[in-house]
Amino acid sequence: MATKRPRTHRTAIGVALAVGLSALLTALTASPAAAATVFADGFETPVIGGDFQEFAAGQQFGPWTVTTGTVGLTRDWQAAEGEQSLDLNGFSPGAVARTLPTTLLTTYRVSYALAGNPDNGPLVVTGKVTANGHTVDTFSFDTAGHTPSAMGYVYRTVYFTNVLSATTVLQFASTTAGAFGPVIDDVRVESCLLVICSAGTAGAVRVA
Repeated sequence: MATKRPRTHRTAIGVALAVGLSALLTALTASPAAAATVFADGFETPVIGGDFQEFAAGQQFGPWTVTTGTVGLTRDWQAAEGEQSLDLNGFSPGAVARTLPTTLLTTYRVSYALAGNPDNGPLVVTGKVTANGHTVDTFSFDTAGHTPSAMGYVYRTVYFTNVLSATTVLQFASTTAGAFGPVIDDVRVESCLLVICSAGTAGAVRVA
């Protein structure tokens, strides 16, 4: 006479599946800041002694390398967060880059605060963001009506999808001639895990 198989084995499998499903749902619904931050920087390092410190191509400050021209850390005006921000035009148009660890076939969200040097009267300043040399954002900011104590920062958000590389070079560059250009602050990079970031990933630029 055949005996019935104990139900404890099936019960254990069911419990394990339920626990696994619960953990997956928790991961999918976690906030991006808690679950997926890759990099965040507000240009607070190094702390500069005066109102402005210029850095030229090849120099490093904090986690950034100046790749072209000159840029300047400044405390000369309102920051989006903290005490310092980055002027992408030192005494000439400049660019800064940071190498990030990235996962293949993963989309990333980049957010940053944008304003413009207000010291040269009304001026539209422009620049771009690239990932591994691919342009993922072009931006402009009108400094009209803004002052050092009321910079008028706006937050921009862009996406890129890493296809093949284990690292991605994220670069911010000014495309404005002269010594008065874009100002950036509060840069943040987050990986998009399935439903996280889904609202904007359709327009993500694919980078190798």
